[in-house]
Amino acid sequence: MVGKLVVQVSTFPPMLSSLPLINVSRGSSHFLPCLPARQQKKLLGVRAMSADTGHSQPQPSSSEKMNPIAAVLEVPRSVWRQTLKPLGDFGFGRRSIWEGGVGLFLVSGAVLVALSLAWLRGFQLRSKFRKYLAVVEFSQASGICTGTRVRIRGVTVGEVIRVNPSLKSIEAVVEVEDDKIFIPRNSLIEVNQSGLLMETMIDITPRDPIPKPSVGPLDAECYKEGLIVCDRQKITGLQGVSLDALVGIFTRIGREVEEIGVANSYALAERVAAVIEEAKPLLTK
Repeated sequence: MVGKLVVQVSTFPPMLSSLPLINVSRGSSHFLPCLPARQQKKLLGVRAMSADTGHSQPQPSSSEKMNPIAAVLEVPRSVWRQTLKPLGDFGFGRRSIWEGGVGLFLVSGAVLVALSLAWLRGFQLRSKFRKYLAVVEFSQASGICTGTRVRIRGVTVGEVIRVNPSLKSIEAVVEVEDDKIFIPRNSLIEVNQSGLLMETMIDITPRDPIPKPSVGPLDAECYKEGLIVCDRQKITGLQGVSLDALVGIFTRIGREVEEIGVANSYALAERVAAVIEEAKPLLTK
């Protein structure tokens, strides 16, 4: 270890009374006081060295010792130590309660988020394995698209995930949320439009007799049993209540009335009313 010691020595006299008196001649035209020159301070430098100076060598810093991989691995440890440091005495003593509370909140929040993500991931995996597909064939789409709800007796059990159109018909690939929900083979399947917005839905109505299958739709023996719709099996659907069908009916009625003529329609209605009046006595008897 090398050190430098500076010693300041002053030779300035401590008292002014010891200064010599200066006589100034009265005859001199120039009266200038003459003061003695200020004495300079002497600085002495003392250098001290330890006995083992020659043998000691400068120690390398921690950054020189640590390789890049160890430095990268040390980052999480240092962060963890800095996080747990305020919790050493639970916020009392030299460490503040605020630091301890913030550290505890961060640690508990991270653990809670990790547990929530793990639970959601596991739930999604379990629900994914329980789902199965069914293919419903219709003559017309009638508003069926991806996301159309599928209901059994008014309860939503799945949705349409894909529509495969062709020149002959359309195939709606339905995903049922749970394999415990059966679709009997003798069910009435219709595509309906209901509500003020005429929302399109696929309604499934099981008919009597209700089957009691011994295996599920994902089981390999489902096709042999033939009681319910198995995974990826096709079934035919019918056209139900549709806004397009109602518009077509009213269009045909309007065309027929136009062909007959409005005047002839009124005359025909009057004749029908007269016939009914004449038939009243006979009907009362």
